[in-house]
Amino acid sequence: MSIPRLFGTDGMRGKAGTYPLVPELLERLGFVLATRIHGDDPAHPGEPHRVLIGHDGRKSGETLVAAVAAGLTRGGIDVDVLGLAPTPCIAYLTFSGPYQAGVVVSASHNPAEDNGIKLLGRNGTKLADALEEELETALLHDKEIANAVTSGVIFRRKNLVSDYISWLRGEAFPTLDLAGLSVLVDCANGAASQLAPRVLKAFGAQSVTLHDHPDGRNINEGCGALHPEVAAAAIVDTGCDLGLSLDGDADRGLLCDRHGRTLDGDAILAGLGASMCRHGELTDNTVVATVMSNLALERHIKASGGTLLRAAVGDRYVAAMMREGGFNLGGEKSGHILFGEDHGFRGDGIYTLLRVLQVIQRDGLKTEEFAADYQDLPQRLVNLPVLQRKPLADLHHLTAACALVDAELGDRGRTVVRFSGTELRLRLMVEATEIRLVDHAIALLEAAVQKENILV
Repeated sequence: MSIPRLFGTDGMRGKAGTYPLVPELLERLGFVLATRIHGDDPAHPGEPHRVLIGHDGRKSGETLVAAVAAGLTRGGIDVDVLGLAPTPCIAYLTFSGPYQAGVVVSASHNPAEDNGIKLLGRNGTKLADALEEELETALLHDKEIANAVTSGVIFRRKNLVSDYISWLRGEAFPTLDLAGLSVLVDCANGAASQLAPRVLKAFGAQSVTLHDHPDGRNINEGCGALHPEVAAAAIVDTGCDLGLSLDGDADRGLLCDRHGRTLDGDAILAGLGASMCRHGELTDNTVVATVMSNLALERHIKASGGTLLRAAVGDRYVAAMMREGGFNLGGEKSGHILFGEDHGFRGDGIYTLLRVLQVIQRDGLKTEEFAADYQDLPQRLVNLPVLQRKPLADLHHLTAACALVDAELGDRGRTVVRFSGTELRLRLMVEATEIRLVDHAIALLEAAVQKENILV
């Protein structure tokens, strides 16, 4: 029987205080990471290696940060603790600063009782699967590793967040002027609660913030990117021009216009892709999405003169395909939008908002006119809690049902069946030209799953 991997599609994730997210293991993780850093790039005398660590708004964040930091310093690495900060902020500072790695303590959109560890390379991007596997092997090995001759030191560096704001204002969008614009931001009681209004103020915009008081227990609770309807309702009452719903660590975001129309990742890609095609800015006229993006996006990009490629679910796989092809626009329906080398393949909800506003201004649009001609085909996504993940080929009832549904739909729709990489859930997705086709297909798939004895 194989041992389940600690690292999934988005780092290590689980219940805080429950294995593997316990201080003893995380301290060893920090120590293993330190050993790997020294092995890859020996430090020069008097110039110790440094790692940056930050966390989102969960109660367990500081405890888990302390554990990883303890292991790093025992391994001779200096640690800069950023405190409450979004994943994209930590990623940018890791890339631009004197760091050999970055560590994000966050479970993104998961509930407050969960937490997780994301490891970033010195370029600010998530570690490759192969490297994570090597670290995991060393982490689980019972071999003791000798302490470093000189221990590292921990520093508090909250002020570094200003460097990220300065980069956005001075380098990423030096000519963007949002004076006279009002933006509503649902911060999900997460990592961007303090940062988002500061960024908008730097560009001259007025901001209205919702759910910006994290108390350790309220992150993602009935708010943020998991509940974009909250911002969509509030924007009508406030009269703001555009709304942004972030998730807990702010690496993804959904938009809504002044009338409360929600724009998910597919709609954002449709609007950006069409504009970039018209202006000759889209590399090879290609957008990269995932198997979960709506068929309507594929048709929309094609109508704009472009091509849509599909990667596996997970922004790391979108980024990998973009790197391989040199593409500069991609993302997920959930709101992870990537802009290639221009932004280091990092998902960033605030950066995405600014790119959309930049396009709106350049194309002379009203905010409600962005991607106004895009509409999803009917789709249903069902998430079923399961006892374990199994190879889909071993689920014979479900495999047969999938074949039947695909044959019935033909070119009128498609199905995607997969296990989540971050939760014990089986995801069933069907989209088609008519809702009756979708409902019928979902009913067949759910009935097949009931026969597999894997549901909780």
